[in-house]
This record gives sequence, structure tokens and C-alpha cells, in this order.
Amino acid sequence: MDTLNQVVNKYLKENGITTRYFSDYIGCEYSRCIKWLKGQSKITPKQIKRTHDFLNGKFIKTVDEILKEG
Repeated sequence: MDTLNQVVNKYLKENGITTRYFSDYIGCEYSRCIKWLKGQSKITPKQIKRTHDFLNGKFIKTVDEILKEG
């Protein structure tokens, strides 16, 4: 069974999402996120919750949201 960081690595790769985008979304310092993805560090419970949200597609913006930003 894959660990959460292994699942995230696969998800990011398969969907062409950058680690920087992911780390910004979950609120994790980029260098710490890289270490977590390599299994060398831990992330906070809040970041774990945000990671689950990310994997469930909650990071995706609708067209309306994008147009409102512009």
C-alpha cells in the first residue's frame, strides 16, 4: 500500500501539477514539502487535511472563478 506522500507524487506527475503549486495550496513551505514528498519530513495535520482536499479536486478553479480574477 502506498503512503500519502507516494500517492501525491503519482498524482502530481500524472496530472502535470508542479510541486510548487501543491505546496502553496496546502500551505507548506516548499523545501519542507519536497522533503515530505521524499519521505524525509512530516507535515502538519492541517496540511494533511488540505492534501486530502487537493486529491479530491478541490484545488480546481471553475471558469467563473478564473474570469473573476482577471
